This record gives sequence, structure tokens and C-alpha cells, in this order.
Amino acid sequence: MKEYKNTTIHIKDTFPLTDDTYIMTIREEIEFSPGQFLMIETPYRSTRKPFILGFFGEDIAISVHVKGEGTSWIVRQRALKAHFPLGRAFMPPPGRGITIVSPASFTFGCVMFRIFASDVLVGTRKPLKTPVPFPSALGDEDFKKAIEDIKGGYDYYVVNGSRGMERFVYSEIGENVWVSMEEYMACGIGACKGCAIKTAGGIRHVCIDGPLFRGDEIIWEG
Repeated sequence: MKEYKNTTIHIKDTFPLTDDTYIMTIREEIEFSPGQFLMIETPYRSTRKPFILGFFGEDIAISVHVKGEGTSWIVRQRALKAHFPLGRAFMPPPGRGITIVSPASFTFGCVMFRIFASDVLVGTRKPLKTPVPFPSALGDEDFKKAIEDIKGGYDYYVVNGSRGMERFVYSEIGENVWVSMEEYMACGIGACKGCAIKTAGGIRHVCIDGPLFRGDEIIWEG
């Protein structure tokens, strides 16, 4: 698969999924595998920002959670410089699976649904502003109940959300859970070593060894 460096991508549409998370659809046909991401350049500081690649409807898309000046700038643009596809492709085990996502990783859920026929659950703290074709759980109590309801019903579970969401699902489900680790990244290609995590197999780097890891590989700290 070809890697594109400092390539301009053009935004087809940008719309809110929640009041602080946006879907951005991309005009170009980008070749990528489930779990891979792109890094977008911003005019702030020297680092790029990672976003997991996915779909919304028929379009290739990313989800952007606005947390600061960089992400606020990104959602206002119609063209962006990006480096892609990055990261290790994810292949789930055989069987029936469910992918649990936050709004910030919603487009990844669409990839898992389209390619692997995975069920999808959206866990969100804020109401969704755009209709989605998957069930959602609003707030902590609804989310806890939803996780209790799906225990034991699937052969594998994939979680892509906040560290708290991922840790909670892993602690409740235990086996056959994969999590997408979110760490600070400056390069996305393994050069800066900023996204190092501790695993049972030693230090690994989210940008080249992940971002998806088995939950029982991770040394959960804090």
C-alpha cells in the first residue's frame, strides 16, 4: 500500500456529530486498512495530529474532537496537508464481534461494520446531533448498562474511545478485547518515540505497532 507524505486532501463536508465533535468527509479515494490513521499538519507548533481513517456513509471520513486551537483550526478548513496511511492494519479474529466507539472515533466503527459486519455501539457523554445507524448509550450509567448487556454475547470486542472507556470495557469484559491506544504523537512513523507504551512484551509504539492492541497486552497504569 502506497504511503502519501504531505499530500493535500480536500474536504467534501464538515458537520457536527456532537457539539464538540465533527465528521469531515474527504473527496479523495484513500486506500487504507481498518485501524490505520492519517496525520494532519496544522499551523500551530511543529507537530501533526492523528485521526483514525474510516467512513461516513459512502465517503471516506475522519472524526475530529475539538479540544484546542489545532483541532478548532482543522474543522474550519476545506483543504489539509496530511500523511497517510499510517499504523498497523487490524484484523479481528473469526466470529461475531462488536466495536464500541466514542464520537471521536465514530468513523472507525463504520469501517468495522462495513468490512467485518461488526455490530457497533456508540458511547457518548453528549447528545448526538446527527442521526447514526447504530445504537448509542448516553452518559455513564447508560453506557455501563449497555456493556453489561453485551457481556458474553460476542467472540471479540474492539474499543476505540477515551482511555477511561477502554479501560472500563476491558475490566468488565476481560477476554478477547482489543483497544485503540491514544498517545501523544509528533511524527506518526516511529521516529520521535513519543507514543511509547508499556506492554507485557516490552515497550511498543502506538504509531507503528498499533494503534490497536489486545487489552491483556497493555500494562494499565494509573
